[in-house]
Amino acid sequence: MKRRIESLQPFPFASDFSAPAPQTRDTVQMSTEELALLLSDAQASGAAIARNDALAAEAERLAATSADLKAVLSSIVDLAANLETAAIDEADRADALDHVRRLAAVVIEGQGDLFQE
Repeated sequence: MKRRIESLQPFPFASDFSAPAPQTRDTVQMSTEELALLLSDAQASGAAIARNDALAAEAERLAATSADLKAVLSSIVDLAANLETAAIDEADRADALDHVRRLAAVVIEGQGDLFQE
């Protein structure tokens, strides 16, 4: 019958052939204070990770809202440019441009409300 050798350990030779002192095997010893510090460090690390994730999600949401706002303002500018060159009565053109300017003002002034969503 063959036995598998798991590990080799040197045998401490003693001139009187006495048995070696028992050795502890891979034990971790820590005081209550050390354990408390380790737990508080782990808790602080977890809280920092959660806070960073929340901030990243908020930044992503704000970037998307900002992109939407830029698209709306770009469309308003395009509409105003089309109205200025459209073949319509001058009074109708002035009225339409006035409406576009008021719409743009509402969008620009309402930016704070857009970011509240």
